[in-house]
Amino acid sequence: MSEVDINKEFSKREAELNKVMKVCESKLKKAPSGRLKVRNYKGKSYYYVSGGGADSRLKYLRNSEYDKAKQLAQRDYDARTLDAVNRELSAIHSYQKKMPAKTYEQTYDALNPGRKVLITPHFLPDSEFVKGWLEEPYEPYEIEPGVAKHYTDLGEEVRSKSEVMIANALMKAGIPYKYECPLFLGDVKVHPDFTILKMPSRKVVYWEHLGRLDDPGYVERNLLKKIDEYEESGIFLGDGLIITRETAATPLNIKKVMRIIDHYLM
Repeated sequence: MSEVDINKEFSKREAELNKVMKVCESKLKKAPSGRLKVRNYKGKSYYYVSGGGADSRLKYLRNSEYDKAKQLAQRDYDARTLDAVNRELSAIHSYQKKMPAKTYEQTYDALNPGRKVLITPHFLPDSEFVKGWLEEPYEPYEIEPGVAKHYTDLGEEVRSKSEVMIANALMKAGIPYKYECPLFLGDVKVHPDFTILKMPSRKVVYWEHLGRLDDPGYVERNLLKKIDEYEESGIFLGDGLIITRETAATPLNIKKVMRIIDHYLM
C-alpha cells in the first residue's frame, strides 16, 4: 500500500454512508406499519402480519397480498441498514478524533535527510518509491534499423505516432511508465508497450497498443496469442492489462487515450 490518506478514505466512506442513510430515511417515512412474521414449512415461506402494539394477532397474507409482505420486509431491512450506517458513522467519527496527526507511513518523510540515509524505512513515501521504480535498469526491445523514427516529449524513441500519443498522455497525467520493459509470462519473454505504475496503489499495469488490426497475421500473433499468455500468467484484461487498437480506417485518438487513463489509471 502507498502513502495512505486516511482522512480522504474516511471522507469517501462517509459520503457513501450518508447517501444510503438519506435513501433509507426517505423510504422509512413512507413505510407501512405492522409486524411481519415469516414461517418456513417444507421449503416454502408463509407470511403473516400483526398490527403491532397490543394487537398481536397474526393474519395470514394470501398471494394477492404479497406486496404487503414485500413492503414490510423492505421497511425492516431499511431500518437495520440505517442502524448499521449510523453505527459505522459513529465509529468513523470516533476514530477520526483519536487519529494522530501523522501515520507511520509519514514518519520517514519527516526525518532529516542526514538521518534518512542511515536507516531502512518500513515504508517509502510515494515520491521515493516511484523514483526507485523508474531508476530500475532494464533493456528495452531494440527498434529495428530503417523503422520510421518517432519521439515522445521526453525524447524516448517509440515505434508509432500512437505510442507517442499514449506516452505523452501518461507523462502529462503524471503517471510513471516504462517503454518496452521486458516481462516474463511463464517462460515467454515479452516487451509490453508500456509498463505502468498505478499510484497510489503501487500496482503494475501493462498497456499494449495493437496498431495493425487490418493484418490477420498480426491479429493472430498479437491479439489472440498475447492475451492468452497474459491471462495464463494471472494478468487479465481490464485489470492488470489495458489494450488499445486501431486500423487504418479507425486510428487511435487522444480522446480515447484520455478516457482509458481516467478510467483505469487515475
